[in-house]
Amino acid sequence: MEAKYQMKHGLLTNTGIEHELIVFKDHLHDVIEGDQKTIVKKAKRLEKELSGIIDRAERYTEKLELLMEFSSILNSSLDTSRVRELAMKSTCNLLDCEGATLYLVDKEKQELYFETIVGSVSSDQLKEIRLKIDEGSIAGTVALNRRPMLINHIGQEKRHNKQVDKKSSFTTKNMVCVPLEAKGMLIGVLQAVNRFEGEFLEQDLRLLETLGHQVAIAVDNALLYQNVKNQFYETVFAMATAIEAKDRYTGGHTKRVALFSELIAKHMDLSKEEVEEVRLSAILHDIGKIGIDDKVLKKEAPLDKEEWEHMKQHPDMGYKILSHVKSMKKITDGMRFHHERPDGNGYPLGLKGNEIPLIAMIISVADTFDAMTSNRPYRKGLDYDVAYKEIVNNAGTQFDKKVVDGFIKAFKIERMGKKRSKT
Repeated sequence: MEAKYQMKHGLLTNTGIEHELIVFKDHLHDVIEGDQKTIVKKAKRLEKELSGIIDRAERYTEKLELLMEFSSILNSSLDTSRVRELAMKSTCNLLDCEGATLYLVDKEKQELYFETIVGSVSSDQLKEIRLKIDEGSIAGTVALNRRPMLINHIGQEKRHNKQVDKKSSFTTKNMVCVPLEAKGMLIGVLQAVNRFEGEFLEQDLRLLETLGHQVAIAVDNALLYQNVKNQFYETVFAMATAIEAKDRYTGGHTKRVALFSELIAKHMDLSKEEVEEVRLSAILHDIGKIGIDDKVLKKEAPLDKEEWEHMKQHPDMGYKILSHVKSMKKITDGMRFHHERPDGNGYPLGLKGNEIPLIAMIISVADTFDAMTSNRPYRKGLDYDVAYKEIVNNAGTQFDKKVVDGFIKAFKIERMGKKRSKT
């Protein structure tokens, strides 16, 4: 007898085991009736019956433990790609199936677009697939009606979208599909595909519904976080661009320094979070120029000593603007110290070696490389290869050696070494 699961107030309950225990209790009363031989026979039957109940209860407990574990893991990250990947792996582990697919809703077009897959199918093969929210596909039907579906004979299902199997050379045999809803809004559809042993059962559908509640909340939170972060980046970049617009000769400088810094950081094997910090600090690295006099900033000739001393104040000016944002200390330190040098001859504080934050040392290389290769009214930008050699030759004095190693890799492998328009 297979266990049956039901949803009650958002929680998974096992009505099958509850019923079996009630029946077992009745059978237990029957054992005491009859002669000794009959009692022994009934007792053996009950022993076997109880063993089966215990076995099914243990499997049920394991599923609940997995659900609790997955819930904890899913809610431990706000990284959208990480949350989606964990959701797919959780689905495969919980339902013992070959693959899992997540479709998210495109609200403007009212379509489902393929987002993530785990299993034997390459996600690149399915990226362009879109499904209308109608009864033309299984996922579309589930999204339209906001009701789950369990299909064990896909070949007999007219709504099965065969282009998925065709593009991926994958054969879908059976499927469980549930809608993902958060705060009353449909955000996507979750599918479990091809159970390893036999067909999907009703209990699998209930399990996926329960997991789906957790996945929907986690995905919704991650998407909200990503939207807020994107808005923040857009605002910061708009600020930097506005300041950069004061000097027509440095147009695009912020964007390029941010890109170069990000590429260097990636080739230094920094984590995704660290690369993001580098990029944000690079976007903000010249924000202090808002306090520099226009006559100095827009001068079409080399600066004199007094003007240069004034220009050198911009890192500290930028730091003062953002220093009250305590959560951005790494970012503001990177911005403040990007003109420091390992040999101590930089500014504003004359820091040496490891006293200089890594983010600042990365931006220093990116900033210098772009400055050397960009045209100015009083000079022409250097050729990329010449600027590259200057960076390499000054490793250990003007630039950190490890950062230069990352720069070398980025220059040879990434866009830093390719032609671009000079400004």
